[in-house]
Amino acid sequence: MEGIYFYFFFWMLWVISTFFMQKTRQRTMLAAAALIAIILSSVSLHIGSFHVTLSFLFLFFLSCYFVAKQTCWKLLYMVIAALTIAFAYTSFQLLSLFDPVWIWMDRTWMLAMVLVVICLLFYENIQSRLLCLIIGACQGETLYSIISKKVSFSYVIGSFSFLDTVSVSAACLLIWALFEQIAVHVSGKKQIKGTKQS
Repeated sequence: MEGIYFYFFFWMLWVISTFFMQKTRQRTMLAAAALIAIILSSVSLHIGSFHVTLSFLFLFFLSCYFVAKQTCWKLLYMVIAALTIAFAYTSFQLLSLFDPVWIWMDRTWMLAMVLVVICLLFYENIQSRLLCLIIGACQGETLYSIISKKVSFSYVIGSFSFLDTVSVSAACLLIWALFEQIAVHVSGKKQIKGTKQS
């Protein structure tokens, strides 16, 4: 069922930010963003000849807002990274459409793994990875819909399939960041023990 990963991830994000995080402005914004994304996921509108979900627009413009605060060189680097994500996303979608025989597992998970690897190659901190993921995936989704329109194939921009892919990718990035923090914590403890023994 399309949308199951999206709803699970964003509801978990809302629950964790509402009940387990400290009461800060960032926690309130995170909880509100998760709830707004869920609400807007079932609402869509027509922009010209394209059919777009409001959740797609919300995630894209919210990410652009945070990216716009970066310096010029960081912004240029983000553009390059996001375009790489966009081309990878579009290429995968086109290959799965015209040559689906090579899709040997769930398409959402395969695409998510590709996007996660690219994000890990470009950035080290989790915030930049998530922003790069969302902006790049949104651009790739738009490009794919334009190509689909050229071949008379109707496609909804920001459908539940897209939201599932972004959710799975974001969850994998967060789990990876958690493992990185655990590794740093364990390494720090080992260094402290070694210092005490010497």
